[in-house]
Parts: sequence; structure tokens; C-alpha cells
Amino acid sequence: MKKLNQPEKGFSLLETLIVIGIMSILASIAIFKSFGTMESYQSNSAMDIVVSQLRVARQLAISQRRNVQVTFNTSATSPSISYTVLAGNYAGSTEVNGTAVKMPLPNQLQFTSVPGEVDTPMAFGTCGGNFGVCIAGVSGGPAIMGFNSQGQFTDSTWVNTLNGTVFIGIPNQGSTARAVTVMGGTGRVRSYSYAGGTGAYAWTE
Repeated sequence: MKKLNQPEKGFSLLETLIVIGIMSILASIAIFKSFGTMESYQSNSAMDIVVSQLRVARQLAISQRRNVQVTFNTSATSPSISYTVLAGNYAGSTEVNGTAVKMPLPNQLQFTSVPGEVDTPMAFGTCGGNFGVCIAGVSGGPAIMGFNSQGQFTDSTWVNTLNGTVFIGIPNQGSTARAVTVMGGTGRVRSYSYAGGTGAYAWTE
């Protein structure tokens, strides 16, 4: 009986090299794109931190019937946002009722605007120049500010309401720009992302 010769199965060296080449190209593209994605992720994370801290502070002020002071540390090396529940809800109260709850921003992120950045649709960022926190037209905001027991965002009198915008981003990187606005009369907190291409960025909620 004659034995039939079966051709060997497998990939040739050329086919293997082509597959390896394609995989290397795809991996390079994925790694290159991940840099922008990571920066965008960190920017969104920083925005979420600011939004959540402000909303928790407002909710505590309402539920505990206390004034809750909000503080922004605009330092380039250790930016953070914190809130502190005060002892009372009366005008001018500053006595602390508890320890400050502080949240730092993710690595590289700062309270800052980027060159050419326009104001949000709320138009609260009226400080001008390269700023990060703009409350009632004051860069960095008043020395004492926060939420009163009615949930309004006010100055140290806990009566006079303040509107403001907090700008977040990595310096000189427009795609990382984020913003959070606070409407004093209602205490409503809104977030915005700066999306688009060169010369065509716009805020989206």
C-alpha cells in the first residue's frame, strides 16, 4: 500500500514576521493614544472631585442646619478643595464644628485656565487673565465662603450670595480644561468640559 505524503501544516517565517509587524504597529498606536486618554481621564477625575466636594458641602449645610465653609488651595504644587462644618448657622459664624474634609487634585492638574480659554455659558468667570478660581469677580474667591443652611453659596455674612467658576486643567493643554460653576442663589453646581480642536474649543455640559 502506497503512503501518501501529507504537506506540513503551519506558518512560514514570512507570515509570522508580517503578523508580528502588524501587532507591533497596533500596540504603538494604542500606547500613543493612551497618553491623551490618561490626561483626559485625570481632568474628568479632578472635575468630579470639585463637583462632589461642593455638592456634599451643600447637602451637609442643609441637613445639619449649619454653615459649611469651602476652601480652595490654588497652590501649583498641592492644589486641593476642602470643606469644614461650622458650629452655627448665624451671620459671621467662623467657629469650627469639625475637621476639614480635604481632597487633592490628581497629579498634574491645577486650578488654572488655559491660554485663549473663554468663559463658560454661565459667565461667572469674570476675573480676567490666567486664573483658576473666580468667585464674585475675585481671583481665588473671598477669604471666607461656603454654603448656608438654605443651600445658598455665600460670603462670610452667610447671607450675600456669590456666583463663581472654578477652572481646572493641565497648564497650556486646552484639551484638559474643565470648569465647575456655582450659582449663589440656589447653590446649584454644574460641570463643563472644553472640547474641540485648535482654535475651535467650546464648553459642553
